[in-house]
Amino acid sequence: MTLPKHKNPRSDRTASTPYNFVPLPEKVIPAVPSADKLPDHDRYDVKRHTGYFDVTLTTRSPLYVRCPLTLDAFLRQERGEDEKLFKEKKISFRELIKNTPDFFYTHRLGEPVIPGSSLRGMLRSLLEVVSYGKLERVTEKKLFFRTVDDTAVGLYYRNRMVEKVESGFLVRSSDGYAIRVCQMARVNRNQLKGQVYQGSGPNKTPVWRNNSNQNYQWQPIWVKLSGNGRFVEDLALSSRPNYQEGRLVITGDAPRKTKEFVFLLPGENAEILNVPEAIIERFHDDDQITQWQTKAFPRKEPKENYRQRDGFLGTNPQGPGEPIFFLREQDELTFIGRAQMFRLPYQSTPHDLLPEELRKASVLDYADSLFGYVGRDDKQKRQGDKSQAYASRVNITDATLIGKPENLWLSEQPFTPKILASPKPTAFQHYLTQHNPDDRKKLNHYGSPPADTTLRGHKFYWHQNNPAVTEIEERDPKWLDENGRVKSDSTQHTLFRPVRDGVQFKFHVYFENLSDRELGALCWVLHPVGSEGKDYCHSLGMGKPLGMGAVKLEATLYLTNRAERYKSLFNGDEWKLGLEEPQSLSDRNVLIERTKTFEKHILSELAPEPTCEHLYGLKRIVMLLKMLEWPGYPAQASADLYLQTENRPNTRYMQLDEFKKRPVLSDPSAFGELTGKSEPIESVFFEKSTSGNWRNDLEGCQDDLENWIVQTYQSDVVNAEEKVKRILSLTQTHISGLELLIPQLIRKIQKRLANSAP
Repeated sequence: MTLPKHKNPRSDRTASTPYNFVPLPEKVIPAVPSADKLPDHDRYDVKRHTGYFDVTLTTRSPLYVRCPLTLDAFLRQERGEDEKLFKEKKISFRELIKNTPDFFYTHRLGEPVIPGSSLRGMLRSLLEVVSYGKLERVTEKKLFFRTVDDTAVGLYYRNRMVEKVESGFLVRSSDGYAIRVCQMARVNRNQLKGQVYQGSGPNKTPVWRNNSNQNYQWQPIWVKLSGNGRFVEDLALSSRPNYQEGRLVITGDAPRKTKEFVFLLPGENAEILNVPEAIIERFHDDDQITQWQTKAFPRKEPKENYRQRDGFLGTNPQGPGEPIFFLREQDELTFIGRAQMFRLPYQSTPHDLLPEELRKASVLDYADSLFGYVGRDDKQKRQGDKSQAYASRVNITDATLIGKPENLWLSEQPFTPKILASPKPTAFQHYLTQHNPDDRKKLNHYGSPPADTTLRGHKFYWHQNNPAVTEIEERDPKWLDENGRVKSDSTQHTLFRPVRDGVQFKFHVYFENLSDRELGALCWVLHPVGSEGKDYCHSLGMGKPLGMGAVKLEATLYLTNRAERYKSLFNGDEWKLGLEEPQSLSDRNVLIERTKTFEKHILSELAPEPTCEHLYGLKRIVMLLKMLEWPGYPAQASADLYLQTENRPNTRYMQLDEFKKRPVLSDPSAFGELTGKSEPIESVFFEKSTSGNWRNDLEGCQDDLENWIVQTYQSDVVNAEEKVKRILSLTQTHISGLELLIPQLIRKIQKRLANSAP
């Protein structure tokens, strides 16, 4: 399989973010050929490994895992007491959850515990990357966008929208939703002066009578149109002879905006378009609401009530419905909006831009094999069939505090961190591979052909050393009140109380019936194997964009001899556990020995070129290790996006004016020279076939292929035969016509090798 490769931009086109991506795997490597090869859970296999890891977790930077609300808090909601709280203090139940600052605990408040589910997710995510697992959890929702700039996506938007948007009234009946198509006309704001509009205020924002446009939005208006019917010549707020009735539609402000809209009432024979329920649901998602819409259509009640209240969506029999702009393409309704240039769905979803080979549920990778799965095959199969579901063979306990440290918390009181926003995959210049990163008119986006781009890969946050409270706490004046506290009406902030760095926790990872390479995979994710002398940390909890959540794991392996375990009940005054001698994974020799079968399996599947002995010789894995490297790369708040003196990108979030230039996110290789250079032979093959123009020049292709194979035999005698078999197999599969020349090619290569032999 060939994937579109990402090209890093010039330093002046390089973006700055606290995260980056480990590239997609070139192929998915199965842990077992089929589900029936997985071991049963009702017996111990003497040829497999059972035991546990004793793991010490040390925080290297502040750590926070939020505690859920208590049972009492949920019971208060059931009793309706949260409504009283909202009326008195304007705090909703959702905000109460968001602003609960307590660290997760199980028995006593103030005694932090890291839930096993969080640790499990952390380890499984890492396993999916290092074992070349598949990606299934990718949204199938179409993302939305709206831009009219001069970039590739701006041109794409205008090509789909300009002069193609229509108007109508959205109505609802027992059969669902529909649009009654109508004519619309533009009305100059100056024509509204004195009646509904008083002119422009500071920054050219409109000044409406009564300081609100809500009094006039969708109100009846009578107009006289120009000759072409596209513009309003005159208007009135009451009926006049030869004037047509319509509804005034006021949309959001934009620079140099001078006009609003009038939707004329549709006639009896107006065209009617059915609107799928999916479009209505997506229309009301939070990511479709802009600031002006929030003011014009305030949500002070639940969404289901808001959608059904009188006068909305045409439920008022006296009204024509809700004025709506819409776009249809290929005679099908694409989407609807309250502004003429509304947000538009891309033609591809993120799921569409993930190659099918990387998301096949039927392939059982290491994450499936160790941590289990559900719903993988035909629902009609009998209960207990492993192809349908399989239970985990790894169990992870909660991590509990070691000792009673006197200085446990980062701050004695809860505090408000800088805004912790959710991921923004709509930033296509970051989330998609780019092959022309220096030309913003040629950037790939979610409307680009899948052959041109794909998802960047697995998202990780950079470690940023150990940030102080002052680097985490919100200090931006625009969010603070006169007392220096975050404004109470902010919906983007939260409260928390992290533990400081240097705090230790203990947890166990129990496992049953693991093969040599499965145990090796688990050892690798607990102790990432990189170049000697490097220090690696995992990421956990909230605040990772701010440098929080770096944790160091130190694991000791305890294997149990099941036969010895059950020979007798006691060992002197203690239980007989049948434990073998403990093995510390902090000992590099032990770690290398334990992980070698796992690494050998992955490397044999990939046949890397050039050959390497460890996974950290692979370019993709060394990018992963770069993201795990400690102490990482601290963000420099006031510095440029690219730090010339350090020859690397920054790790801070960009400002809005910096986003406008659409700089492109470099891959982790931009943070220093990578030690691993090897790539799977398939990737090298496709790269050579592209650069050497193999598909169009068979004679030149044959010469290149011959030279490559001879070079392989001369430089890598041990692995040459296997590599050459793969090269020839790829040639037959992907290069039409060359397979006919392979026999004579082999004879020619053999002759060259014989002549060059000593």
